[in-house]
Amino acid sequence: MLMLSLTDNAADLVRALTSRADHPDQAGLRIAPRGNGQEGKLAVAITGGPDAGDQVVETKGIRVFLDPVAAARLDDKYLDVNYTPGGDVSFRINRQQT
Repeated sequence: MLMLSLTDNAADLVRALTSRADHPDQAGLRIAPRGNGQEGKLAVAITGGPDAGDQVVETKGIRVFLDPVAAARLDDKYLDVNYTPGGDVSFRINRQQT
């Protein structure tokens, strides 16, 4: 069974962001549907811990908290980051190769 994984770049970024949190040893990246979830878009945020019902994925020393809807959509994906020349950063989700 596949589960969400992170590239080294994504893990480094999340590690840097969670180190700034109030409780970095408990902090992680939470992924959940944006808004009412009808548009299919996902939101990411650094948080101090999982919400009730979240699936917790630990990979590369990073904790990722997946809302049940996000967990079902991301079980065969990996998370990467894009850096633009202007300095903007965004997360990108891709399908894992099986």
